Amino acid sequence: MTLRHLTRTLRWLLDAEDTVAQATGDTVRILANSDTPALRHLIEQQPVTNAYVQSILDTGRRAGPIGGFARGIFLGIFDPRAPDRLIAACWAGANIVPVTDDFEAGAYFGQALRALREYFGSIFGPQHAVEGIWDALRHGRQAARDIRKDQPFMTITDQPDVVANPKVRLATEADYARVLPASVAMFTEELGYSPLADGSSGYRLRVRQLIAKGHTLIEPGSEDITFKADLGIVTRSAVQIQGVWVAPAARGQGRAAPAMAAVVNHALGLAPVVCLYVNDFNTAAIRTYQRVGFETVDRFATVLF
Repeated sequence: MTLRHLTRTLRWLLDAEDTVAQATGDTVRILANSDTPALRHLIEQQPVTNAYVQSILDTGRRAGPIGGFARGIFLGIFDPRAPDRLIAACWAGANIVPVTDDFEAGAYFGQALRALREYFGSIFGPQHAVEGIWDALRHGRQAARDIRKDQPFMTITDQPDVVANPKVRLATEADYARVLPASVAMFTEELGYSPLADGSSGYRLRVRQLIAKGHTLIEPGSEDITFKADLGIVTRSAVQIQGVWVAPAARGQGRAAPAMAAVVNHALGLAPVVCLYVNDFNTAAIRTYQRVGFETVDRFATVLF
């Protein structure tokens, strides 16, 4: 990193710190590397719901910025009666993810983010905090493309209640050509547009990385795959299942629950809790997860830009 780049980054950080302080009356500040132990302690209070943010720290990242906003920052709120005690935090990069479920804390984070005038892809996490962030950020420069206000957050810690499908296995690099169309179909159904629409290779790389890590499970069909699920987040405390997809021709046949049971069995070998969250209007998926043995323990919300 050149001296010129360091100077530019430092100037951005000083300006951003001042902006956040003014916008929130000194309630919110950008975390520094010295705040890493406090951030870890906060995450550990709810390690399952905070698995996404934990996974960021698991890469070796510390609490402080490592460049401009493009590489993400952590915002924090400290207890005014105990200035060393972090009581709420928020990851802000392409996605905004609160480490709290407090509406008021979320609103403060939203005020800080609005003042920074950056662009975001989504907000997701504990429901009340997301509502607070959006309550402030909706007056900013981006309009929401979709708001999913109620997403049951479900967990399972024991063996599934249904027999696992023995045909479900880990995908290998040789399966990539079949996994990619399934992943694209899942993404498009969920979000309403193709992840390949912009022509970038980022989504393809993500699919390859999940396969390489042993984090994609499939049920192969005669030509294409009939089921796919990703272990999207893996920490020592939890595995979060993402990207669940059943081929249209295989739907409505009771095949999803045994396939998910196989995924859960594998995931429980990696962490003691397996979790996921689902849109409240996807009643078929919720019934499937309940049949497997998942229970709703919290509520998430998502805002998509």
